[in-house]
Amino acid sequence: MTIFKAKGVSRIEQPEKNNYGWYVRVRYHGEIKSKFFADRKNGGRGKAFQMAKSWYKKEMKAIIKKIGGKQTEEVGVPKGVVVTVNKRNNTGVVGIQKIVRKKATKTYKAFRVSFKENGKNKTRFFSIEKYGEKKAFEMARKFRVEKLLQKDEG
Repeated sequence: MTIFKAKGVSRIEQPEKNNYGWYVRVRYHGEIKSKFFADRKNGGRGKAFQMAKSWYKKEMKAIIKKIGGKQTEEVGVPKGVVVTVNKRNNTGVVGIQKIVRKKATKTYKAFRVSFKENGKNKTRFFSIEKYGEKKAFEMARKFRVEKLLQKDEG
């Protein structure tokens, strides 16, 4: 059995309108790009799903490329980082959070990356003590971009 799950992709089934397919959304700084991939026009449910996933990845790559230039460097954000305004996020990068944990006499600082793998929420940590703040953040950013563009999401 094939599992149809991917970030940004939703199933639309409207029997009353004979409308079946995949709806894809990409949002960046309040702007939403979307596209519908009908099963009938795209070779069936599976092929339409693959096309929807490909379109999502293409749009995400375009966003990463678009913000990888001067506009992000001017505000001191490393190249290729997806930046949004989010009051719950202390790095300005979706899916990456700087954390500080205190246990007895030891303090642990790291960047925590949130991502989905096989439909499950997961996290990975990049130690600031081990790599230094700049390198740990860059490693977290690269890892997050890899997970966003991963071939088999869901």
